[in-house]
Amino acid sequence: MIKETAVVVAVSGDEVTVEAAVKSTCNSCQAQSDCGTGVISRALAPKKQLLTLRTPVPVMVGQSVTIGLPEAGVISASLMLYVVPLLTFLVSIGLFTVVFNALGLVHELWRIPPAALITFMSYVWVSHKLKRLESGRFQPVILPTKAN
Repeated sequence: MIKETAVVVAVSGDEVTVEAAVKSTCNSCQAQSDCGTGVISRALAPKKQLLTLRTPVPVMVGQSVTIGLPEAGVISASLMLYVVPLLTFLVSIGLFTVVFNALGLVHELWRIPPAALITFMSYVWVSHKLKRLESGRFQPVILPTKAN
């Protein structure tokens, strides 16, 4: 379980809105004062992220809570989001190579637009599928605090 600390900013029934600080690896880098990427990252990156989630745990506004996200959900979502479109592109390029070569269109530029369109459609499909699954294993949860 990936754990992160957040602050409750709103409570509405069993829905809770929490605010979590976005962490960057640039903050821990020793070359951050001399690095252009670090400067751009600090200037453009959002510093806070709002998440709305359901929780059976009673919380109050201003309370610090621990939210958790299962690693399996992160890994499978990343796999779907990156690997599926990549494989779709490679397979579609291969198929369009065969089809267009059979039609006598041997230039590479004939293959790229339809393969890019199919890849974009696969990305939209994966994105839609992940949004529907968000309520399940991809949804962060508020973890109960341990009593000392």
